Amino acid sequence: MLSVREANFEFAFSLYRAVARQEKGNIVISPICFSLALSLLANGADAASRQEIFNLTRMNGLEIGTLNEENLKLHQTLNQQDAHTGEIFISANSLWASLPMSFSPAFLEAGRRYYDAEVASVSRSELPPRVSQWAREKTRNLVDMQLQETEFALLSATYFKGRWESPFPEAATRPENFHIPNASPQPVPMMNRQGEFLYAETADFQFLALPYFRATMYLLLPRSGWFSKRSIYDLEREALAGDAQNTVKCMEERPGLVKIPKLKFRYDGDFVSVLKEMGLKLVFASFDSLRPAVAHPDGAMISQVLQNNFLSVDEYGSEAASVLAIGMRGTAAPVIKPPKPFEFIADRPFCFWIIDNATFSVLFVGRVSNPLG
Repeated sequence: MLSVREANFEFAFSLYRAVARQEKGNIVISPICFSLALSLLANGADAASRQEIFNLTRMNGLEIGTLNEENLKLHQTLNQQDAHTGEIFISANSLWASLPMSFSPAFLEAGRRYYDAEVASVSRSELPPRVSQWAREKTRNLVDMQLQETEFALLSATYFKGRWESPFPEAATRPENFHIPNASPQPVPMMNRQGEFLYAETADFQFLALPYFRATMYLLLPRSGWFSKRSIYDLEREALAGDAQNTVKCMEERPGLVKIPKLKFRYDGDFVSVLKEMGLKLVFASFDSLRPAVAHPDGAMISQVLQNNFLSVDEYGSEAASVLAIGMRGTAAPVIKPPKPFEFIADRPFCFWIIDNATFSVLFVGRVSNPLG
């Protein structure tokens, strides 16, 4: 049986690979949003649906009470604001019901006690604009969740503002070509820094860690010339199909030159088909699946799973935000020792993930196909 920490890590990359199989171009998602929202949802699921959720999130063997207690600790550890460094991480949850619909007392108690969920009952027409306002408030106006009218909604939001431990010199940022497969190179602002970095490499890939004060961004870059035979999608299948956690552990501090592009892009996704492909089926097909969650004789099932995401990276750090909305309706590779020094020049598509150092939670994970969006 995996610990909650290990299960969240495995689920994060499983979810990302499923999204990456369906999506082209730039991607950024927040797996921790899904982990917390699905864990909360499990409190309102029938036995068969709860088992599907546990299978999906790698929580097999855990009692729901243990999972709730562990998520409470996780939520309390993640939510921090450092006045000295200016770093912020916010994790927020909320439950919404359109009158006269309502959630069951037991489900509300679990949401409030273990997930610090805000609870609101509003008219059906008022629910989408109130959700939009809540999403903007929790993400510093970076994400505006536009939810369709629904009887019930479960929202999970994350906001991260990270500062590099060693910023990139602003004067060293210069336009350099980014090589997009099957397209002409595009000039992008490329940040430059020399120093000591956690680094590893294989015959095909380079791995780099860029530390914030309380989190770390990991970058996975294919070797130059790699795209002449394969695609970024091969990179995700081959490199991320293995044990990313062990890859991180094998990194060693080395001197090197790092060049990465400045980034700013959004990614909004509908995840119903992704979650179905991963084995979550009953909550989309049966009103009995979420009957324990609602005070409604006909039960409930999920009709929408939306996540809106934003990411920016510059010389001083990163800002990222995500809002996940679950709408319910009532009736209807081995590592080789690298040479010294190394060069890590991200002038071609690459993958990244941001991990909280204290909990090892995958806050954000994604792909950069084109820094210009």
